[in-house]
Amino acid sequence: MTTQPILTVRRAAVALAGGALAASSLIAGVPATAAAPSCSTPAAILGTTITPARIVLGTSVPKGITITTRVRTSGCRIDSVEAGLYGPNFVDTYELDAVGTSNGVTTYQTGLRIGPGSLPNSEAGRWQSYISVWGQSTPNAPGPNFTVVRAARLTTNASPEPVRKGRTITVTGQLQRADWQSLRYRGYGKRQVQLQWRSGHGSYRRVSTTTSAADGSVRIRVSAKRDGCYRFVFAGSSTTHAVTSRGDCVDVR
Repeated sequence: MTTQPILTVRRAAVALAGGALAASSLIAGVPATAAAPSCSTPAAILGTTITPARIVLGTSVPKGITITTRVRTSGCRIDSVEAGLYGPNFVDTYELDAVGTSNGVTTYQTGLRIGPGSLPNSEAGRWQSYISVWGQSTPNAPGPNFTVVRAARLTTNASPEPVRKGRTITVTGQLQRADWQSLRYRGYGKRQVQLQWRSGHGSYRRVSTTTSAADGSVRIRVSAKRDGCYRFVFAGSSTTHAVTSRGDCVDVR
């Protein structure tokens, strides 16, 4: 199996070079070039998987996916099998390698490695896939959806420590997410963040909810009642992964 990098972004409005499919053909499910003569029994795409189904990409470590599809050849000559991927503004195709045949079904596979800096932030979200077979028979079929999302960070600090019972505890933190273009984490504003609390040996439960400021900062004031730990939780969005901060414990005297 060949592992290929995603190197460039190609806009959906432009037909892809090098024999790739046009974006309109990917979406409509029609090959961009004329089909080769069919076999008496056409080849068939039996199923496709993409693993993992969710990629969380930060600012430094590349992440990979594996695309696997099974084709019943029915004796037809198969020249190539391609996977088309398209995100919000991204379209490209990748050739799969034959990795084994059993009972007339051939498995094709390829790996893709996505590095921070290879995609703009606008490509975060849901991606779709498409499989095309080229040869004597040219079946094509939609593949599974998957997501590529931006990694997030979240901090919590509760103060003062220790604190007298009945006094006010101020819990602050900051929500940030990966910026794939600058390769830094930047504040994620206008997002709902939940403050949770637990006793020394209990489970966390919701205390309050707030919205992060433009710079990603969050701040909630609570009354000191007894010893316990505080943490912030962000449930995630369509473009950004969920994250839970480490707990910060307070001694109430």
